[in-house]
Amino acid sequence: MVGSGAIGCELLKNYAMLSLATGAKGNITLTDPDIIEVSNLNRQFLFREKHLRMSKSTVAGASAIHMNPQLKGKISSRLDKVCEETENIYSDCFLQQVDVVTNALDNVKARRYVDSRCVQNRVALIESGTLGPKGHV
Repeated sequence: MVGSGAIGCELLKNYAMLSLATGAKGNITLTDPDIIEVSNLNRQFLFREKHLRMSKSTVAGASAIHMNPQLKGKISSRLDKVCEETENIYSDCFLQQVDVVTNALDNVKARRYVDSRCVQNRVALIESGTLGPKGHV
């Protein structure tokens, strides 16, 4: 999952409630370089005042584990931005081992980049979309 802001919190909550990735080989890699700010508290429900100035991905991952303890050890929370500069981390090899990528981004340029990488590596992408009430798969 790329992004753990408002959309990412909602998706991660749904994944926790569905027990997604709780099987023997299950894993969710969650990445977001941002920290939690006061303005996030009214729209990103996994975050509380005590989380201010903490990593969004770390807190979101811990919150999902709190909702579903079966996720313990199954969520890798990272702080990397997914972009050309991090292709050594999110390489073709990494993407080819992923079943699906979920975009929870509010940046069109970043969404297009992730989309192009998924197309290039023939990996399913669930695109949340932020320009209107529709998403694409």
